[in-house]
Amino acid sequence: MVLEHLLLTRRNIVKLYMLKKITLSIIAVLVSVFGALAQSSVRVQENTAFGYGEKITYKIKYNLYFNVNVGEVNFTTENKPELIAGNECMHITGIGSTYGFYDPFYKVRDRYETYIEQNSLLPMLFIRDVHEGKFSFGEYVIFNQAKNVAISKKRTQKIPKFTQDVLSSIYYARTLDYADAKPGQAFLLTTFIDDSTYRVGVRYMGKQTITTDLGDVKCLKLQPILIVDRLFKSEDGMTLWVTDDANHIPVRIESGISVGKIRADLTSWSGLRNPMTAVK
Repeated sequence: MVLEHLLLTRRNIVKLYMLKKITLSIIAVLVSVFGALAQSSVRVQENTAFGYGEKITYKIKYNLYFNVNVGEVNFTTENKPELIAGNECMHITGIGSTYGFYDPFYKVRDRYETYIEQNSLLPMLFIRDVHEGKFSFGEYVIFNQAKNVAISKKRTQKIPKFTQDVLSSIYYARTLDYADAKPGQAFLLTTFIDDSTYRVGVRYMGKQTITTDLGDVKCLKLQPILIVDRLFKSEDGMTLWVTDDANHIPVRIESGISVGKIRADLTSWSGLRNPMTAVK
């Protein structure tokens, strides 16, 4: 997953307008395919970590020999539910980019969207619009969680029960209860990406206070269990620190990639469900 913030140019605005039209068409298909199927009947997932109207921002740093600020990422939960096939959903967006100075080297303009049913926190619709260097890719996935089916542009296929997409996985992980977790304990889930499912998750590593530009922050230290591919060299190649409070907001993410290291640091937040008590 790439964590950078999308800067809107005239061309990007046109693309997003077209993407919105495509999204509306997909929703129409959803209604016709799923009718008023209640996804909340699949499961009820307790969630006291996040709600509507939340916005969190990160600064992205790349390190080959020293840290350089290369981009930003914003995660936004819309202010109110959106109705998808008769289900009230949380619409969550992750949008990011490299800063303009670095575009000639490796330009990134990525947008991820998920619509998760508000009681089960399972996705009904996932949209990805990726532009990284010379690579561009767009996809949508429609989920029928009751029938364990995913419909993409390429095919319709069976998926395991309670399958998340890559963006909803982040928010689902925030709802997990780590209070009684032991160091090394793994929390696993299934995620769907590129027309395949993978077992991923996080491994609890303990508590740690880290120093950031925001001050000292009390954190839970987690090790994401990743998909090993051209970007990540091993399934445990990333470390994640989340606030040791009711919000479980990621504060810092560090990862060794194929060349160098990348780090994301929390810079701002608003609309939190709970008071931010982790920052000293």
